[in-house]
Amino acid sequence: MDVVLISPYSDIAALGLRGISAVLKNAGHNVRMIFLPYQFPEIEHRRDFMITYSQTILDQVTELCRGAGIIGFSLMTNYFEQAATLTEHLRNALSIPVIWGGIHPTISPEHCLEFCDYVCVGEGEYAMLDVVNCLENGGEITSIANITGKINGKIVAQPPRPIIEDLDSLPYFDYDMDDHHVLDQDTDKIVPLDFELLRKYLTKKAPTKGRAALFYQTIASRGCPHNCTYCCWSALKQIYGIKTNIRRRSVGHIIGELEMILEKMPWFKEITFSDDSFLDAPSAVVEHMASEYKRVAGNRPFQCLAEPRTITRSRMDPLVDAGLANIQIGIQSGSERIKKMYNRTHTNKRIIEMAVLLKEYIPRIRPPIYDFILDNPWETVQDKYDTLQLLLKMPGPYYLQIFRLTFFPGTGLFEKAQQDGLIGDDIREIYSQQYNEREINYINLLYSLFSRPVPRGLMKGLCSKTAINMFHNPPVNSVLRGLHGVYRKQMLNQRKKMIDRGRVG
Repeated sequence: MDVVLISPYSDIAALGLRGISAVLKNAGHNVRMIFLPYQFPEIEHRRDFMITYSQTILDQVTELCRGAGIIGFSLMTNYFEQAATLTEHLRNALSIPVIWGGIHPTISPEHCLEFCDYVCVGEGEYAMLDVVNCLENGGEITSIANITGKINGKIVAQPPRPIIEDLDSLPYFDYDMDDHHVLDQDTDKIVPLDFELLRKYLTKKAPTKGRAALFYQTIASRGCPHNCTYCCWSALKQIYGIKTNIRRRSVGHIIGELEMILEKMPWFKEITFSDDSFLDAPSAVVEHMASEYKRVAGNRPFQCLAEPRTITRSRMDPLVDAGLANIQIGIQSGSERIKKMYNRTHTNKRIIEMAVLLKEYIPRIRPPIYDFILDNPWETVQDKYDTLQLLLKMPGPYYLQIFRLTFFPGTGLFEKAQQDGLIGDDIREIYSQQYNEREINYINLLYSLFSRPVPRGLMKGLCSKTAINMFHNPPVNSVLRGLHGVYRKQMLNQRKKMIDRGRVG
């Protein structure tokens, strides 16, 4: 059967869909993949995820879907509108069932069924294989585990199948580029994906700013050891009835994938491991992985995500020797009260110890990236002050990656925000909210300074209670918003001129 899989993500790595495609192809099905990336200048900081597709693009997607047996979308909450727009157009033009999967349909299946025909809840590889086989044999899709649909207008939801414990049983991600298509932004046309376009859209700005690199993205495990109240993993654990579960691929399986990719596409410059906590493995496994990575990847650096508990010398030494260059660590807050609200278990003492250890590895690694969450409506000025004081105690250099607190459906904070009247009836404000766009005020702008070479003595003064009391108030914040808007406009104009000159040249 012919299957079309559509990714609305800005990132064409799209690991979920590539994994499903590989399983379907292994079973003998024809798969067409359509990637619809979009890229904005970093300085633009759009306030939402809303993307308007031209009629030309909608028609091109329709033609590429014509004749398929089923059309599948993968989406996170912030891509809901894009998926809904595309699905509406396809359902009006074609008589082909549309199935949604990914974290948002998993958390909100009944709402998603207002827009699509079926929803895949949870892991989609074998569920989609069953769906496609069922369609070929004329069976009833709503009888399949993980699938929610409607029969005579009534919602029928099957329970989730057991999670995939043996990740080595899954094939490598589909990078064959056989019948892969991509929206080329320079021409506003959907064209066959080739190596040149693949390189173009996989080249990303590194989190450490000012540096672009060609990344190959993969994942070595599934799951997370934590139950943070702002994160979807807590909701997934409830669906599957598990407390803590990290499933790991074997080192041999990961290395086999890298060998295949680097033989086929040796021009990849760096590797990204997108695990929620890459270092959360026994030290012996980390050492084995580091040794094998160095053998296969040569001098290619790699980057990963981690959390304070896992930053130890026994893990860092072999990984840095193997090529670890970038590490990103979730901290979120320095306030013990807010950390308790987030269900974060790391003490400030441990965070500082971690930062001191990481400093020892610079310049062998780039300055670490620390994630923090701002614009929490329950946060007090004292909570914000506590976070600033933690940052002052963490030795630099480092970069901060800032996120705006977003109440994603299914999370504990979403429920709390509903109870406290912070969410109205139109939760699409949450769906489209840009989680990288923070409020402009005195305290929030201080975070930007920590990523710059500002003398620590000056930062202590700017972060003092005296300075906060003097400058963090409505009149000053209003002036700061105006100045910040002028700065953004000037920088964006400069960026656009550079882009235009590059195209002309």
